[in-house]
Amino acid sequence: MLDRTLFVRASSTAALLLAALSPAHAQTPTQAYYDMCLKAVDFPAPFGESDLKGNAKLPDYCKCFAPAFAARAEKAAQYMRANPGKPPAHTLEQSNAEELALRNTCRKQTGLPAAVDPNGAAPAAGQQIPGLKRK
Repeated sequence: MLDRTLFVRASSTAALLLAALSPAHAQTPTQAYYDMCLKAVDFPAPFGESDLKGNAKLPDYCKCFAPAFAARAEKAAQYMRANPGKPPAHTLEQSNAEELALRNTCRKQTGLPAAVDPNGAAPAAGQQIPGLKRK
């Protein structure tokens, strides 16, 4: 049985790739992630941003999240291009933790409550974005 987090991530990635490959939807990665962020309110809880549905701060949150997530995705893509056929440098758990930290950093900056870890762990106080600090 597929891990639900992996399924949601794969679905989001597939949607992004389709949007990026379609000439009618020529978007930058940041624009695509911003749109995905706005739509993440419709993901089932605890995945996505369902707790922010109808929140007036959602666009500001997505403006913070989208460029940071795009930079993280580009870093991962660079690794894959430089290391074809090699497994990712991080485990899925590490990647999920980095994404949660990114989400909570942006939520804090926009005055929103911390996101809940879909795996059940409570958000750590003062979470950083480790994926953006690595070389």
